[in-house]
Amino acid sequence: MKSTVWTCFFVVSALVCLTDGFGCQYERDLDSGTTETQFRIRPQMSRDNKFLWITNMNMFLFGSIDNPQNTKFEAGFYNDETDELVYKVIIDCQNSAWKTMYQPKRGNPKRWRSGTIDGGCPTGEFDLIATIGCLDYQDDLHDPSYPLPCARMAYFVFNGQVLEHDLQQVERGWGIHTVLGSMYAEELPVYIRTAKTFKARVMREGTTFNQEAYGKCVEFPTSLHENCEAAREYVLSRSEYLNSAVSVPSMAPMSMLYQPRCNADNPLIFQTEQPSVVPDGSSFVNGQGFDTCCCSYTDGFLADCRNNLGGDINCAYRGTAYEDFKGRCTKYNLPMRVFDADTGRYEMHPIEA
Repeated sequence: MKSTVWTCFFVVSALVCLTDGFGCQYERDLDSGTTETQFRIRPQMSRDNKFLWITNMNMFLFGSIDNPQNTKFEAGFYNDETDELVYKVIIDCQNSAWKTMYQPKRGNPKRWRSGTIDGGCPTGEFDLIATIGCLDYQDDLHDPSYPLPCARMAYFVFNGQVLEHDLQQVERGWGIHTVLGSMYAEELPVYIRTAKTFKARVMREGTTFNQEAYGKCVEFPTSLHENCEAAREYVLSRSEYLNSAVSVPSMAPMSMLYQPRCNADNPLIFQTEQPSVVPDGSSFVNGQGFDTCCCSYTDGFLADCRNNLGGDINCAYRGTAYEDFKGRCTKYNLPMRVFDADTGRYEMHPIEA
């Protein structure tokens, strides 16, 4: 969720991060009327010094559609050295259609898949999520008998609709028994890891972009920092958690299972203890998973993030250790941003060490 740049350091074996957001490696609110944007994707490293291109990472683009009858825009991955297309999606609201395209080794870009936008493009806010790689906690990823082509896997989600229809399903066997496992996007004809830049451009007037983010994280619109319950509902509406009963249970951003926790007495504000946070880095080290937890300001910006790496109990959910977690977060029981009427801008709320 919300974040800009993390400042991290190690205390014993616990990662401590100070951030003004909710778990993404990069986040930015765009200027009003933005019709073209791009950002550099910097490969993240896991705690055991492995690149995370082959594990789940999300790119987020938020915007507003003013004229659905005319709106058309594109977004996708580009080679940062040559500026050449790798893989993108085109959203055509006028025709309620989408298509994905890739750049072959020779010649012009080619169409990959296409389809219809369910319900068209309503006027108002929209979101486009690009998910790349494999899910780092799925057994299939670590199964040498079925190596997934993670470096060639990516798909787009527009307003909660997965823009994919040729799904792959892992077949697993135990003795004479065979079952179908998780669903995945099909293998692309290009390597996503060659793309270190994400670009978006309005092709026909009718829409603007207002927010972008990426990382091993979840994100929600900036406006929802004023309503925790709405932010939580948004995250769940884009997650496998809510979509588990439909035909493509594994084809939503899986890390969206992580979600903001709201104050029990006032669901408009965020709980100061946030135990379900996706770290900027793999949640597996040498095959062992760990949790990440953070303190949160009441407007959903994070601070003091730690983990259970190495057997630490920073993120315990009950008992004495949990009381320590709550105590650590007490000083953040206030909003991080305070509106200054004189300047007309939000100012950072100071926190004493």
